[in-house]
Amino acid sequence: MREKIFSNIVGIQREMLKLIGEVNSLKGGPTALEDAIDESWHPNCDVYQTDTQWIVVAELAGVEKDEIAISLSEDYLRISGSRNFPTKHCQLCYFNLEIETGHFERKIFFPDIPIDRENPDVSYINGILRIAFEIKPAIERIIPIS
Repeated sequence: MREKIFSNIVGIQREMLKLIGEVNSLKGGPTALEDAIDESWHPNCDVYQTDTQWIVVAELAGVEKDEIAISLSEDYLRISGSRNFPTKHCQLCYFNLEIETGHFERKIFFPDIPIDRENPDVSYINGILRIAFEIKPAIERIIPIS
């Protein structure tokens, strides 16, 4: 009975997120919502810009460094991997279950500014992944009038 109720709630949540994503896509730009119809969880991320860098910070507490994959496409940065907590082989009775486990994935769309995508500065300290891309200086070309 509990499994059926949980399954129904997850199904309703997926349908609501799908509907919100469709409405959001009417704006024409990339949506900020993740594709919520998969089984992945999506880590919290901060994305910000300084004078010289475009920076993504992802919260990945409990994830081993070897379990993290970072990839780039033309349009976005993808952070993915897996977080699992070892449990003893015994029956568990949870009273509260808020920490997401299993496969995770997060897509962050690149900004409309020129950045150096080839050489990001990546660090992982105390469960915080930081990826910094240098902002390329705008190059102005002088065109002579003939």
